[in-house]
Amino acid sequence: MVEAKKPAAKPAVVAKTAEPRSAISAAAAARIAKKNGATKVGKEAAVVMAAKAEEFIAELTKEAVAAANHAGRKVIRAEDVEFVTTA
Repeated sequence: MVEAKKPAAKPAVVAKTAEPRSAISAAAAARIAKKNGATKVGKEAAVVMAAKAEEFIAELTKEAVAAANHAGRKVIRAEDVEFVTTA
């Protein structure tokens, strides 16, 4: 009698200690750089640009929230973003 083969055991899942995923992809950052004159963008440079863009947007959001709160609103409007970006 022929014995049935057992399915191969699945490899153990190894948790990666990679950096947390950014809300802005490196590919998007590279596209923006290319639209603004870069002929080539290295992968590491694109990752750094994406992280810096996310930091900038986070700070911009905090300031826009403060402006909206000052105006007695909970919703950020374009005018709040414009206000905090004009010196």
